[in-house]
Amino acid sequence: MKKIGKSDVIGQQGMSIIEGIVLSMGFMFYPTGGVEAGIDGFVELRDAETGEVGNLLLQVQGKATERERLQGETEQAFEFPCVDADIEYWTKGTAPVLLIVVALKSRKAYWKSLKEWFADPERRKSRKVVFDKAKDELTREAKAALISVATAVRPGATGPTVKKSEQILVNLLEIRFAPRLFWAPTSHGTDKSFGGALGEIVKPSRGEWIVRSKSVLSFHPLDEFPWKKLCDWEAMEEFDTTEWANSDDEDRQRDFVALLNRAIGEFVRPELYRDRDSGVFFFRKPNARDSLNYAYRSLQNTTTRRVVGPYGKKKSDPKKFAYWRHSAFLYRFVRLAGKWYVEITPTYHFTHNGQDADGYAGERLKKIKEIENNAAVMGQFVMWRDFLTTHGAEDLLTKTYPFLSFSAVDPLELDVGVPDDLWKSQEIDPSSPLFEYALAGETVENVT
Repeated sequence: MKKIGKSDVIGQQGMSIIEGIVLSMGFMFYPTGGVEAGIDGFVELRDAETGEVGNLLLQVQGKATERERLQGETEQAFEFPCVDADIEYWTKGTAPVLLIVVALKSRKAYWKSLKEWFADPERRKSRKVVFDKAKDELTREAKAALISVATAVRPGATGPTVKKSEQILVNLLEIRFAPRLFWAPTSHGTDKSFGGALGEIVKPSRGEWIVRSKSVLSFHPLDEFPWKKLCDWEAMEEFDTTEWANSDDEDRQRDFVALLNRAIGEFVRPELYRDRDSGVFFFRKPNARDSLNYAYRSLQNTTTRRVVGPYGKKKSDPKKFAYWRHSAFLYRFVRLAGKWYVEITPTYHFTHNGQDADGYAGERLKKIKEIENNAAVMGQFVMWRDFLTTHGAEDLLTKTYPFLSFSAVDPLELDVGVPDDLWKSQEIDPSSPLFEYALAGETVENVT
């Protein structure tokens, strides 16, 4: 009498579960059938809205089991052992191969992209696939991740649209500036000459001015002390700032940006310094402490971030720190659709003693940028946005900075977004939203 073995039934049960999940995504599933060397079926990506297909395929190696516990199973994970011949076959093909393990008792399926998994030599050496039960469960929500695997094979390939609304956080802050500008002739021909003379009259001197062709342009009324001592104040002219801000004349635009550059340097004092070589603004190290934390409102909570801290030990003297890392930002003034913005790019500044530039700053910045993830950059921008939009506000000791202020720009609303799983699949450490804390032992504290 002919028989169909129990293992065949178990295998078919597993494939039925896989096919059901794949179809629920709007994709197609084609069982291999006939003679095959270890590939049980194919997933073809399909746009669920239009029905369009683009010949983007994923091969599937399915495994089903009735066992109560899988190998190495814990509450969070389990292992699946592989043999060298299978690994060789899966990883040398032209299409991505998904290993999908189905636990029939729970009717749950888990998946891994084998080419990505075994790209790590240590994993290949172990001949084991380790599944994370939470991250690797095959459900409809894994659709975006499967698209990412399929499109990664062919540069420029696009998968079916994953429709979702999304807010885009732009690294811009809108600028408001003082309404009036003042111009007057001066005997000084350069910024250096004018600044030197100003420094002899008053200390510390202010910086919201520029000198061009023996004329000074400033946010300060030039017929007042100390400016009147350095220019022909009787010839002073007063302008609406928009005459420079809205001008299409390139020279006027350059002069206006130069004046904004001088003003922002005054605005961020005394908390920030500017590095003359790189142009970045960075948090200064406190005189009496090795580190500095900054409290700010993040996207959800009030949080503290270490913005200055010592790292490493000197080889010549292990009792001393090797360098200090300072949170910093690059900036650029831009005019878009008739409005002025400052574009903020978070970065770092390195010193060897908390004040002076570190000789290995370039190497340290390169290393940290190589491992920095998207969430870390976004978190730093949110911190700098908080600093620039709240700094200079009036309190009991200081008045509002009169010449420049910044305000947040509303996020952009989009009908089509990039799922977080796709971003995370490209990150070196997707489990760490702010990698730097995981590496450096720093903490993020919610203080609300």
